[in-house]
Amino acid sequence: MYEIIQRGTYPLEAETKAFFEKAAAEGLELRQGQVEMALEICEAIKDHKPLAVEAEVGIGKSYAYLVPAVLEYMRSHKQTVIATSTIALQEQLLKDAKNVISKLGVSIGITVAKGMRNYLCPGRVEAMLKKQKENDIFKDISTMMKVKGSDRASIGINVPDNVWELVNVQNYGEKCRNCMMKAHCEYYRLRETLRRGNGIVICNQNMLAAHLQNLFGGGKGIFNPDGAMMIIDEAHNLESKFRESFTESYSRDQFIGIIRSCISRTLPRKKRDIEQYANDTAEIIEQLYKQLVRQVSEQKKANESDTSAYYLQKDSFIKGLLLDIFKRLCRLEERTGQTLANTVEFMRNVMNHAESNIVWLEMDSRLKICVCRKEIRRQISKMLFPFGKTTVLTSATISDKTEGSPTEKCSYFLHNIAFPVVGHVSEPKRSPFNYDENTMLYCSDKLPYPNQDNRQLYREQSIAEIVKLLNITHGKTLILFTAKEDMEYVYKKLSNKHLPYKILMQGKGSSQAHQLDKFKSDVDSVILGTGTYWEGINVEGEALSQVIIFKLPFPVPDPIIDYKMSLVNDRVNEVAVPEMIIKLKQGTGRLIRCSTDKGIVSILDPRASSRENKAYRDTILGALCEKNSTEDINELTAFWSRLNAVKEAV
Repeated sequence: MYEIIQRGTYPLEAETKAFFEKAAAEGLELRQGQVEMALEICEAIKDHKPLAVEAEVGIGKSYAYLVPAVLEYMRSHKQTVIATSTIALQEQLLKDAKNVISKLGVSIGITVAKGMRNYLCPGRVEAMLKKQKENDIFKDISTMMKVKGSDRASIGINVPDNVWELVNVQNYGEKCRNCMMKAHCEYYRLRETLRRGNGIVICNQNMLAAHLQNLFGGGKGIFNPDGAMMIIDEAHNLESKFRESFTESYSRDQFIGIIRSCISRTLPRKKRDIEQYANDTAEIIEQLYKQLVRQVSEQKKANESDTSAYYLQKDSFIKGLLLDIFKRLCRLEERTGQTLANTVEFMRNVMNHAESNIVWLEMDSRLKICVCRKEIRRQISKMLFPFGKTTVLTSATISDKTEGSPTEKCSYFLHNIAFPVVGHVSEPKRSPFNYDENTMLYCSDKLPYPNQDNRQLYREQSIAEIVKLLNITHGKTLILFTAKEDMEYVYKKLSNKHLPYKILMQGKGSSQAHQLDKFKSDVDSVILGTGTYWEGINVEGEALSQVIIFKLPFPVPDPIIDYKMSLVNDRVNEVAVPEMIIKLKQGTGRLIRCSTDKGIVSILDPRASSRENKAYRDTILGALCEKNSTEDINELTAFWSRLNAVKEAV
């Protein structure tokens, strides 16, 4: 194979076919969708045009894009960037890439580039050692950093999240390049490798978005600007990742810190005159954020589902505060001679007189005011699809429709990133797994409509239905929620029922992996999750035999969703339903992860049943791989008994 590549006597398609034929002869299962996808990527490389392809679970999409990418690299020797959404997927891609390179008998460098916050900053570690001499955790971190490096996953000790935030890399810039400890900094070396190196880079989507935005703004970017190809896996997340990169935000502490810094840099003769004015400005900022915290608290009470985005409600009082802060920042800039241009411009965008921005509040550990331009689709398109370079987008869930051409099936996803007309959209590659025999979809018609008025009643009545479903598979279940509050309520109720299987709930931060390990090792256990659990976990085998969807994952109303809805005629069917379908496909996709997996998908939400809304039911049935469906729990029980009988007979 290597000789063929070196001579260049075969076109890329032929080399790719040869790889899969040879691999099949050596025992690798040959999958039609996989080879089709690989050849479509070859075509995209040859024509230098974008490609979008949906590849369901079991296709083997990583090999489908890695093989042509590696073969093309051996021709061009230009950096290839592969972006995905989680560290777990980055690590899996590293294994797959090494396997492909080994089978081809070639040598290519592979760099896994995690986000900066996954690495220790030697300077911050040193500072914390001096500050807290008696704290053994910082001594242990320093020792392990010298022995095993700076990557959180490799240092060999469990560092609590609040401690990690004191010693990890928080930003990267000119200070890093001038840092006395840069020779000992793993992240600094990584960034230098990414900028100047070639080979294959496996990064996260946030890093790719930051790189492309920096290039678009005239910067040097993160990766080698002479790179040849981008491959983006889990591409259904792309729009939100790019919107994050376009978003500016300020917390109260950031505002006040900028004002304090401005005063500290001011000449002494000017400082005396302006210091009280600066303190008064800081007090007005404090007043603004107190009002905004109240707004978020009120909105949280009314929300049924989890969200991090809230409305900034501009009554006359809030408008007055914003305008006062804006004028004061301008005055501070003028009187101190210090530059506050970015902060002043941010406040101008928050006031949003031209209505060209989306402005909202985010509340995590602290409240932030956020601003992003409304229309970013064209910028995304220009960054993702530069002329003369190949960009491949793939995911198991980029289609939201089952009828029409490939472009029509994926229209919602494609529209959100302004996918070029010249690009090719592939026919979705269907999973080779035997869903018809090995899975059943159960849609409950027993529960009340899950609106705000019925929330408590829905919760209470859901418990009995969940217990019946858990008894069918004897645990072995993942229950997915759209709201943390619902998850905690159900967890408490199930825990008090003394069921014959352990009830677990999603952990926070680094404890998430620990909870998942317990779920995998205790085969009959049940785990409840929200957020990242809809797409971030992979559990093969009997331990995950059922996925229960507590509520259909319709998007929570927020300023960004509102903007999308303002652009269409049918807010529900053109935005809400596509958003729901893509997330639902991700959630139900947790069930079947390999060819031997078997199980049940149960949707409690009556909107999926024929009783409530036949249109939704037909849309859901069309979108999911599980076509064998019922609304009769007795039929579901019989199906599971038949599956177990077959398993025992084997």
